[in-house]
Amino acid sequence: MAVAVIFPKLDEAMTSGKIVRWLKNEGDQVEKGEIILEIESEKTSFELEAEASGILSKVTAQAGDEVPIGTTIAYILQPGEKVPEAETPVKAAPKEAKPEAKAEARAEAPKPAAEPKDIKASPLARNIAREHNVDLSLVTGTGPGGRITREDVLKFVEEGKAAAAPTPAAAPAGAGEEAVPLSTMREVIARRMVESFQTPHFYLTMEVDAQELQNARQQLLPVIEANAGVRLTLTDLIIKVAARALERNPAINCSYADGSVKMFQRIDMGLVTSVEGGLMVPVIRDANKKSLAEIAQARAELVQKAREKTLSKEEMTGSTFTISNMGMYDIDQFSAIIQPPEAAILAVGSVMEKVVARRGEMVIRPIMNLTLSIDHRVLDGALGAQFLQTVKSYIEDPVNLIL
Repeated sequence: MAVAVIFPKLDEAMTSGKIVRWLKNEGDQVEKGEIILEIESEKTSFELEAEASGILSKVTAQAGDEVPIGTTIAYILQPGEKVPEAETPVKAAPKEAKPEAKAEARAEAPKPAAEPKDIKASPLARNIAREHNVDLSLVTGTGPGGRITREDVLKFVEEGKAAAAPTPAAAPAGAGEEAVPLSTMREVIARRMVESFQTPHFYLTMEVDAQELQNARQQLLPVIEANAGVRLTLTDLIIKVAARALERNPAINCSYADGSVKMFQRIDMGLVTSVEGGLMVPVIRDANKKSLAEIAQARAELVQKAREKTLSKEEMTGSTFTISNMGMYDIDQFSAIIQPPEAAILAVGSVMEKVVARRGEMVIRPIMNLTLSIDHRVLDGALGAQFLQTVKSYIEDPVNLIL
């Protein structure tokens, strides 16, 4: 029976991706579970496995093609079997040239040298090689069968053997300017931010006293480090706080869906993470059911994977609520953009010492600003305010959170 090779959806908002290369050629015999294709999205690289054994046939999208999700890009057939007439593979349409570039596009530009197909390298190694303009044919692989690994490429770069990156051509706009193409990640981030800002955002900001939260962290630091092997951060505590607050305010844990409200029965917490070239949002599953030690472990592992761009599809999709913490950059307060299809995101500022009034006296306290961005199509200010009040109660009295 013919099996279609479908271009997969690697994350919730993904609409297309790029084919890095085929590891098998049309007409080759493939085995079920064998890697046949490397795919790149704005967040990660992905190795697609064959879903059946047979002959790879009717390949319609090649390396470098941008392919819409759900597109049939090949078939795996049995000997003598023909491609089903009902489903004809559709090749992805090439991206339309930008208006200002159409005239230049008529002149044939030199194409970058293609990577030799016989070079064995992991998707992550290829990503890093492209970022540093490394010719993989010059890199010695130390992986199984001579496969080039991430470490091989990084070592090559550190030894200073990588070729210098080409200088971008100057833009015709004027002297002292240059046009630098967006990376795949930044291009998709730009598109998604435009899509997200079509959502009617509403912002609520609240000051909270972080003294007791800081005290709790200091007391728990040695305990968590001894049990989990990672250092407890304020972000870990805020994840725990937000997850518990969502339990008490389930209306916030929702999304807008075609004229209706989808209420999530799970609390999967996204964490905005800065990586080279952009942002990723790894997801901590069932954050409300995890202990602080488990949250700290999950956060440390996922952030490391995000920065190495090795997150799996499951580790970066399906969040129901997101936290963006910029306190480590000394940002007092900011408003975060909602991550579609979620209905809210919590922006966390730095803890700053401020003079405040307490029981008729002026005292210095560590103050943190929290800003909740909500989708006004499904949430109102009162619901957001109640959620922030719950968050504040846990931060200012974390004993209730731990208990």
